[in-house]
Amino acid sequence: MYRLVLFRRVFVVAATLLLCSSASSAGNKQAEATSLIERAKQLSDIRADGAPAFRLMLDFRATKKDGSTVEGTYTEVWNSKAQWRRETVAGDVRRREVATDQKRFLLEPGKALPEHIQDLPALSDIGRFQAEAWKPEKIENRSLNGVQVRCVETLPVVRSGFRRFPSGTEPGGWGEAPTLCFDRSSGALAAEIEPAMNRSEDEACFFVDYQKFGAGLYARSYKCLEGEQTRLEARVVELVTLPQVDPELFALAQGVKELTSCPDPVRPPRPVYEPEPVGWYGSGVVVIRMTVGIDGTPRNLSVDSSPGPKLEKAALEAVRQWRFRPATCDGEPVEINIAAEVATH
Repeated sequence: MYRLVLFRRVFVVAATLLLCSSASSAGNKQAEATSLIERAKQLSDIRADGAPAFRLMLDFRATKKDGSTVEGTYTEVWNSKAQWRRETVAGDVRRREVATDQKRFLLEPGKALPEHIQDLPALSDIGRFQAEAWKPEKIENRSLNGVQVRCVETLPVVRSGFRRFPSGTEPGGWGEAPTLCFDRSSGALAAEIEPAMNRSEDEACFFVDYQKFGAGLYARSYKCLEGEQTRLEARVVELVTLPQVDPELFALAQGVKELTSCPDPVRPPRPVYEPEPVGWYGSGVVVIRMTVGIDGTPRNLSVDSSPGPKLEKAALEAVRQWRFRPATCDGEPVEINIAAEVATH
C-alpha cells in the first residue's frame, strides 16, 4: 500500500511538472513570436504613428485565373493613418481614393480592381500584422531561397471531415499551417505563407531586396505565388519622404460621397485557432452565424440550423474560442458577418 501511494504521489508531481513545462513552452513561443513580429514592424512599418510623410510608387504585374496578365502602377501619398491618397492603374481600370478626416472617399467610381491587385496596399504594409493573431504551434529555423530565416507556424487550420468554411466547401485534408518567416540576420519579414482553404493551392508571398529607408529597411520587391503559379509581382520604383504634403491632394470635388463599403470583394477572415467541440456525440451539421471583428474575435453567435441541442451547445462553445485573422478591404481589417458549418460524420 505504501509503495502504491508513493507511486501516485510521484505520478501527480510528474504530471504537474509536465503541465507547467508545457505552459512555459507555450508562453516562450508566444513571447518569441510577438518579439519577431514587433521587431519586423519597428524595422519596416513606414505607416506607423508618427512616421514621416512619403510617396510610394510600385510597378506590378498580376496573373488572372484564366492565365491572362495585367500590368499597372500603384501610387500612394501618405501623410498619416487618417490622411492618405492612393491611385491604382491596371489596364483600363483606374481608381483614385482619398482618406481624410477619418473618412474614405472613392474619387473615380468604376470597375472593381482585377483579381490579386486588391492585395497591393496590404503587401507593402507590414504594420497590418498583429501579434495576437498568431498563436504559435512551432517556431524553427529554415532556409528559404538561400536565406536563413526564423519561422512562426500557427496551428493547422484545415481538418478533413470536421469543419467547412465559410459555407459548404469540403476540405481535402490537413493543410499547411499559416506561417511568417523572418530574416535571422536583420529581423525583416521574408515570407508569408497561407494554407489552401477554398483554393486548390497554398499562397505564399516573398519580400526581398531590402534597402535602407530612414532609420529602417524596406522591401523593394514582392512576389506572390499560388502553388507554383506566380499571381502577383511588384517592385518599388520610388519611395521618398516628403517634407510637406500638398493639401490639394486631399481636396474633394463637390458631391463626392464617403465610401461606406468595400469597392472590391472583401477578402474573407482566415481562422488561425479553432479548437474542436468537446462532448460531440453522433453526426450532423450545426450552422452558426457570427460577426468576426477587426480583432479576429467572433461574437453575436446565432444558430441557423442544428440536429439537436447537445450538438448545438458543443458547437457554440467551441466556436466562441475560435480566432481569426480578420477580413480585409484593401488590406485594412474590417468587420464582417459570416456563416460557418461545424460538421462531423
